[in-house]
Amino acid sequence: MRAMTYASSRATAGPSGVVATTAGVLALAAALFNLWGERSVLSALRDGPHIDKSFAVFSMLGALLAASALAYGAILLLRRDETGRYILILTSGVLTVAALLALVGALTDYQPDYGIDWLAKQGSTNEAVNGVFEGLVGTLTALLHREWIASLSAAVVPLVVFLLSSSRATARWVAYQPPRHGAETSIAPADSSTADA
Repeated sequence: MRAMTYASSRATAGPSGVVATTAGVLALAAALFNLWGERSVLSALRDGPHIDKSFAVFSMLGALLAASALAYGAILLLRRDETGRYILILTSGVLTVAALLALVGALTDYQPDYGIDWLAKQGSTNEAVNGVFEGLVGTLTALLHREWIASLSAAVVPLVVFLLSSSRATARWVAYQPPRHGAETSIAPADSSTADA
């Protein structure tokens, strides 16, 4: 009887939500990173007019949009809403592609036709750290500074979010419908009566 109960409990156990939860937590962290990058651009604008204002506004709006989409998608995903998974796949995919384009630009030493006044260039280590912790702003900075290590590091978090969100384990966890409690209790007395008989 105990073995039968153990087997039935294993059969009704749902898929593990570890992968999906990790994707949601990382997406929330990525949202905070984008807000941090936006803050660095905003503080540079306040310090003086030494950066391109139109590009600064573009990067801040992009970072705000990315942060909002990542946070909203993460909340929906953690609530087992399929829409949240698709939002994370789309947003993290776009951020990953942007970082990879910055990487290609750095490796090919792409020179734009016009110069953009931007944040001051730092050492390679600082640029790589900023690539991770400043989200889209870190990606755009790596693109303008043509830093391939920073571009590569900027792709890490969104790529991991993309892979975890689009994984089969996350899709199964989101689609899983746990059995209703009433259905379990209605089956239990029938099993006990047959066992007594």
